Amino acid sequence: MATNSCPVVVARDYCYDKEVQLQLKGEWLFHCGGFTIKDVDGNDVFQVKNHVYSQELFNMEGQKVAEISRKKMAMRITYHIYSGPEMTERCATLNLRHTGLHKKAHVYVYQAPFASRDDPTNIDNMEPDIIIKAKTVNNCPTISEVIIVNEKTGEEYAEISKERAREVLGETSDKTYLLTVKSGVDVAFMVMCAVFFNIAVKL
Repeated sequence: MATNSCPVVVARDYCYDKEVQLQLKGEWLFHCGGFTIKDVDGNDVFQVKNHVYSQELFNMEGQKVAEISRKKMAMRITYHIYSGPEMTERCATLNLRHTGLHKKAHVYVYQAPFASRDDPTNIDNMEPDIIIKAKTVNNCPTISEVIIVNEKTGEEYAEISKERAREVLGETSDKTYLLTVKSGVDVAFMVMCAVFFNIAVKL
């Protein structure tokens, strides 16, 4: 499997040696029971099952890949990603930092060691590992174009784009997005990041 500086959160099985593009189509988060994520050729890749405070990610063999669930007692919208055989391994925390008229949004993504739990004296772990943020188009942030990036190094791991959906899929719907994941990046992790961003700012 390919490697990349983006951390493997869910499983290295979902890191590929080529760019991966997935459709986020229609009212993709807000289907009551869930929705299917397809590739650009229309093949089913993942199934997301919705619950009140959580979403589960399955591969097309029916195996549960990851789960994202809301932290109920939190000042900001916060979700944890879990993986492992029993879905008890907390592998990332996603936190919505701020929005402004739905034009600007930052999601901070943290990995272990987690601030205030694993080492409360180490302030370095309060800095996010990854940021999910709206891109600036014509000097204006827009949530129709989103990047998942290492803010310190500038390395981009994935993007969520309405414009790319139009270019690649020929889509004209305002409710279709294309998730493009760079080579070597954990695709399942990026899918869960996209799901959270949709939850947080209602793309």
